[in-house]
This record gives sequence, C-alpha cells and structure tokens, in this order.
Amino acid sequence: MVKIESITRENFAPFGTVIEFSPDFDGIYEILETEDEKPWILAVFRYTNKTIQRIENHPTSMETFEPLSGVTVLLVAEHETPEKYKAFVLDKPVCLKKGVWHQVLSLTPSAEVKITENKDVYSEFYDLPEEIQVQIG
Repeated sequence: MVKIESITRENFAPFGTVIEFSPDFDGIYEILETEDEKPWILAVFRYTNKTIQRIENHPTSMETFEPLSGVTVLLVAEHETPEKYKAFVLDKPVCLKKGVWHQVLSLTPSAEVKITENKDVYSEFYDLPEEIQVQIG
C-alpha cells in the first residue's frame, strides 16, 4: 500500500515546483521557473483590479492563463480589432494565440493565475476609448 501525501514545497522539491507564490513574496508577478536553452517562463500573477483601460498583446508569443484562486474575467480581442473585445469567466486554463489582445480583471477581492510564455516576450499596448468595469450582479 502507498501512503498518499499532501503536496508541499519541501516534499515535492525533488520532483518539480509547486505553482504558488513563495511564502514571503508580496508582489504581483513572480517567475517560478525558466529554461535557458529554449527560453520560456512559468509565473504566477496576482491582481485585484476591477477596471481596466489598457489591453496588451504579444505578437511573437502565445501565452497561457490558468486560474489558481479567486474569480477572473479574461478580456480578449482579435489582433485587428482590439475595440471588439469579449469577456469570459476564466474557469479553465486557456492558451492565447500570438497577437491576441488581453487583460485580466478580478471579480473577487483578489485573484491569481498561472502564466506560461516566452522568456523574452515583446508586448504591444492599446488604450481603450473608455474604462471597462466588471462586477457580479
């Protein structure tokens, strides 16, 4: 019989990385893993924003958004039409195509997602004509 254990940073370290913020980290974006040979990053992102006025895209990189905690709204638009955005509840992991405009907002006091993208990602920004606000109800 095999004993089943809860995962901790310590007991899982020989096998990989627990995808969560370091206990002493108090920022919003922490890179957890990266590789030098074919550079990419694995990071966690924490946010509390309920409004946005700027979206971004990465013309040369795909990017994943994977919910970890809280409730996230993912705003996305096709590259040619950033003003024609759609909003989705991020209730499952997604991988954005290169050049897709995006931003995340939190429906809860705070939210966290896991992000995977190229290590040297290039970003473009687009200022929306008006602020976008989300709320429950």
